[in-house]
Amino acid sequence: MSAATSTLALNDQGASIHNNSLHWGKCHPPNLSKHASILTLDPFVHFYAEYTYIRSPSTTIASGTYRPNLYFGTRSRSPHTIMTGLAWHSVNDLAGLEQFRHSCEQGDRLDGYGWNRHDGRTFGDQEIRDAPNNVIIKTEFVKVEGAGPGGDWAVRISGQPINPDAPADLSMIFYIGIEGEGSMHLLNDAHPQGITGEVVLAGSTPAQGDFAFVVSGDPSNEAPQRGGPYPPSYDTILTDLQATAVVGAKIDSGKLWTIKDFLLQSLVQRARVLLQNYQKPMLEPVHVLRFPSGFEAQDPNVFILQKGLKAPFSFDVAFLSRAPKGKDLKSVVAKALHLSGSPLTKLIKEREIAFDQKFDHLFGLSSKGFGQAQIDFAKWCLSSMNGGIGYFHGTWMVDRAEVDTDSEFFDEEDDDEAADDYFDTSFGRAGAGAQKQVKAPPAPALEGPVELFTATPSRPFFPRGFLWDEGFHLQLIGKWDNELSLDIIESWANRIENNGWVAREQILGDEARSKVPSEFVTQYPHHANPPTLILPVWEFVERLMHESGKVSIGAPNGGIMASNDPSYLTRRHLLDQDLAMNYLKRIYPKFKLQYEWFRKTQWGEIEGYGRTSRSNEAYRWRGRKGVHTLTSGLDDYPRAAEPNTGELHVDLLSWVGFFAKTLQRVAEEIGYKDDAAMYAKHYQDILYSLEDMHWSEAAKCFCDLTVGAHGKSTFVVHKGYVSLFPLLLGLLKPDAPQLGATLDLMRDEEHIWTPYGLASLSQSDPYFGTHENYWRGPIWIHLNYMALWSLHKNYMHVPGPYQDQAKAVYKELRENLIRNMFQEYTRTGYIYEQYSPLDGHGQRSHPFTGWSSLVTLIMAEKF
Repeated sequence: MSAATSTLALNDQGASIHNNSLHWGKCHPPNLSKHASILTLDPFVHFYAEYTYIRSPSTTIASGTYRPNLYFGTRSRSPHTIMTGLAWHSVNDLAGLEQFRHSCEQGDRLDGYGWNRHDGRTFGDQEIRDAPNNVIIKTEFVKVEGAGPGGDWAVRISGQPINPDAPADLSMIFYIGIEGEGSMHLLNDAHPQGITGEVVLAGSTPAQGDFAFVVSGDPSNEAPQRGGPYPPSYDTILTDLQATAVVGAKIDSGKLWTIKDFLLQSLVQRARVLLQNYQKPMLEPVHVLRFPSGFEAQDPNVFILQKGLKAPFSFDVAFLSRAPKGKDLKSVVAKALHLSGSPLTKLIKEREIAFDQKFDHLFGLSSKGFGQAQIDFAKWCLSSMNGGIGYFHGTWMVDRAEVDTDSEFFDEEDDDEAADDYFDTSFGRAGAGAQKQVKAPPAPALEGPVELFTATPSRPFFPRGFLWDEGFHLQLIGKWDNELSLDIIESWANRIENNGWVAREQILGDEARSKVPSEFVTQYPHHANPPTLILPVWEFVERLMHESGKVSIGAPNGGIMASNDPSYLTRRHLLDQDLAMNYLKRIYPKFKLQYEWFRKTQWGEIEGYGRTSRSNEAYRWRGRKGVHTLTSGLDDYPRAAEPNTGELHVDLLSWVGFFAKTLQRVAEEIGYKDDAAMYAKHYQDILYSLEDMHWSEAAKCFCDLTVGAHGKSTFVVHKGYVSLFPLLLGLLKPDAPQLGATLDLMRDEEHIWTPYGLASLSQSDPYFGTHENYWRGPIWIHLNYMALWSLHKNYMHVPGPYQDQAKAVYKELRENLIRNMFQEYTRTGYIYEQYSPLDGHGQRSHPFTGWSSLVTLIMAEKF
């Protein structure tokens, strides 16, 4: 058969057909011989013996569903990658393109989507309830051993009609592309009618070597109705709807992520031509909204496979990480048989059972009295967190103007009049009389590229890395898969710069920037964010200590062990003390730099405002602007009425205290005694400052400080989350009277207690529910989790005057959170960014499967 050689391409102006003509000719596959000498052999199974370990990403997390902003997509953890994605739209009528699905969008009005099961490595089962298209799309992803890097994998994509009595005719599009060097070609004989049977692609990249894809449909699949009858003059544009349309396209380097634009522009362009030239009779939409099969650009870097299907349907996509020698169609199909049809069905079932068994073993929800629907909800939350993990690479925007000029002036107010001693060239505190300099003009610039492996807060709304969020994400991930959490921690540690700063939003590359309003893209090296990564570091050390008395799997008498054993893959550093110590020694310098950066750049003034303290530990968030303190993570939470350099922030002091406590513990473990002693002193001094300066005996709560009339220090009393931070981070002693008062505040229905969880701001505060109302009342799950975490770890099980009170608050708060979140999930199909303190309804971004997924740990009481 012949194939078209038209050069479909996507450039800055969109899709076009070059030379204004299409002609038929034989497509010659690219010459792959030049790649023969640069194959990278990285087999799925490594072996580990006698403390020998080569650091590299485990092959089970070298590639995967690491495009969380898409409903389904895969890539490797490399900027040069094979990239796949799924898209679909209705062909019930011509308006079907308005319901085009590819990237996760809240505007798609889905009834719910997320991963029912996802182990973070080798298996995921996702369901997408697309009511506007009358279909439930299911994606079932499985990875197995393979001869090439990352192993082999397969995905089964299926659809069921939501309403069997209504039409559910769809165009299902699966694309396979190469970002970076490499080539790919179709092994089938191309045909303008499409390809019947398996579609087979082969290619090669420097990193992957020779690879292949096989796409096969279920024999029971049905195509949408052909329509007609049509006159003979239509024969040239009508295609076999039972066949797969295949198009090879060329998309500009670095622009593969814009393929949705290419697909829509190409379909609209073709539809316009067909509707203009074939009006009597009108073509059925399934013909109009179909790619002209067989067209292949010169040196295509992406292949688009389109199937017209009537739900129910199913098709399998198998990836072979090492293509068989010769790469002929029959040998490739034969090698992929274990990844399609009934073998794949069996494999999926085995992985489902393994996932459920591990989940039950780790979390034991049935023994706590939860029913199956609640257990499935908890699985969905964990799995959607794992399914939200992504790999990001690219340039990022940063403004170093003030850093580069060593400016000691920083805008704290809208009027640009506030002075700030932010940049002091010494490591200590700047004096009150430090010289002020003129603020440097803005100078945002792209830097990089850099990379990050991270979980994400929300696939449709925040599909990128956030420092504030990630430490909470890793609380859950680390309980499920210790090694995966360590890999992510280290990826973030590598983003900490030599001066200790790390950008709070990791907006890497054009694709990430496309989701962010321009005013939030630029990162500033004097802006902090809560150092939440110390939370999973603390938890890792806790797990390590729990395992310390057990036999090490890496002991010299252990012999050789295959590292693809699931229990080993997910717990390797817990089972081998040497690995653990090496890891801590590797990340410790980075976190020490970050700690020192906080102490150097976020310090606050004690002297000069009538303040007294047994220590000089005091801190102030930089970056306040108007009513916002974005750097604190608590955006519009009420602070001092006017930003000023005399403010002190109790939440920041608490974070630095917990930072010191964590690094003290790490330093002790790795034998850095002098450092441990230094952190111990810092920690004690911070406890002094908490009690001496931030406790208001009149208000019976911890407060920020500001400078009031006559230049005297005064409390900023806004009862809410800020008041809780000393408790949340376990800084209060079990017998401290401040603990009892804080527990009273938590349980007070006139302040932050609600039937749905702890509100962010007192309901009696004049700012409650006002303006943006982001942190002025709404319930946030991660800080409710921290309240339970701290009560469970620090106060419930420790004798003291407030032990029974801590138990009572813990029990009722836990029950309220679980009940409301499960009810909202049942009602809407989602978990949310925040919940209303008035009726418990979910609000804002959804699905918000970042820190709201901590409800799984709350249910399991795994703190």
